[in-house]
Amino acid sequence: MPISLNQFLRQFAKQALDERVSLFLGAGGSREAGYPNWAELFSPIADDLGTPITEATDFYRLAQYYSNTFGQAELRKRINERINRSSAESPLLSELIKIGFTNIWTTNFDNAIESSFQKNDVLINKVFKDADFSNIDINKRINIFKMNGDVTNLEGIVATQSDYEQYIDTHRIMLMFFKRELLSSTFLFIGYSFTDHLVLGCLSEIMRYLGGTSNYHYTILKNRRDDPYFKHFVDDLEQRYHIRVLLVEDYCEITNVLKRLNTRIQNRRVFISGAFRSYDERIEEYSHNLAQSLSKHLLKADYRIVNGIGRHFGTHLIGYANEYLAKQGIKDMERYLIIKPFVRNNETAAIEKKAMRQKVIGQCGAAIYIFGDPPTNSPLTDSGVWEEYQIAHEQHKVVIPIAYPGMVSSIIWETVMKNVTEFPYLERVGMLLDSQQPTEIVAKVIVQILDSIQERLDD
Repeated sequence: MPISLNQFLRQFAKQALDERVSLFLGAGGSREAGYPNWAELFSPIADDLGTPITEATDFYRLAQYYSNTFGQAELRKRINERINRSSAESPLLSELIKIGFTNIWTTNFDNAIESSFQKNDVLINKVFKDADFSNIDINKRINIFKMNGDVTNLEGIVATQSDYEQYIDTHRIMLMFFKRELLSSTFLFIGYSFTDHLVLGCLSEIMRYLGGTSNYHYTILKNRRDDPYFKHFVDDLEQRYHIRVLLVEDYCEITNVLKRLNTRIQNRRVFISGAFRSYDERIEEYSHNLAQSLSKHLLKADYRIVNGIGRHFGTHLIGYANEYLAKQGIKDMERYLIIKPFVRNNETAAIEKKAMRQKVIGQCGAAIYIFGDPPTNSPLTDSGVWEEYQIAHEQHKVVIPIAYPGMVSSIIWETVMKNVTEFPYLERVGMLLDSQQPTEIVAKVIVQILDSIQERLDD
């Protein structure tokens, strides 16, 4: 039975935040970037053979027949003509990249997903043969596993029935890693039709050994209302392979679903901006108390804390967050506490730090502001806390300032409260975001604000 949109968003966002997700990209995922799906790729080959392409066409066999008739070199030449081209912009791939997959598996020959990462200045490892596994550190970059080979190595692609039948011998390590990841990670299958046996065979093997205890995966498919077998196909994916299906009425809806998924993931990440130079005991005491209250209540409510290690307050926040996580027995603290220091000391430091702030805040749904020393002989824009507020405001993030006398956060609080209709989530509770209030109350109010945003996403 298909799952609802809210079920998918809630369940997969949780897995993504816990960094337990992998992507499987089929040929349909590359179409928006200008590459053909399998039917379009093999259409000229079918024409040469005088055979029609239908929903029942086995493309490995079709390629085999072409190779038998015209030769393997000619087959690879025809594939290269269709695949070896520059990719176009793809909103679908852009949204997939934002989700934060570190391991991506694909049966595509093209370089659509690689190009999307490169356009975002993200380093990747590309693995398309077993020997590649010995030359990479799979924990340091985004890994793209090309299960059927890559257009840059046409001699090694898996295209024919003969190639497929030898797969278990020619790609033994690839299959071993894939099965391991199916066991340990939650996959999202995009643009994949589940018509070949490569993936389903691996899942079937896992189900035979683990049965109902194996983890679930997800896919988004276009509903085929005129196909009497489609409902049974969807039920079979869930019952025999543990793949939960979200149905859409049109392929273009998939990008919108992914946008909503990214919004949900981002809204669980909270950027906390704050720094001060003073050694005044009152500021120190308040900083400690607020850091302890904020970290406890945010983490308890399953939010992720993002911080740039602002002077004094940043170290207090990180320390209390680590203490809370340790008491909960959580070892993988980096999933809950994301540290992104904005450190530069060169001629272009200001520009580079702003770009870093824009990127980090862009990955969050809300930003909290406290302290911030006002610049003495320079404009307010020289304040890092103020710049972080401006960035969040420009990016339409949830802005939550805590007023502290004489600090930039008070200026932000006053600015926001004068225009509170722009920030409707603060209309009733904004007056409680003040250093005169106990830090426990301030922290609880902030969590209430964030929870109200999440509830609206569920509606």
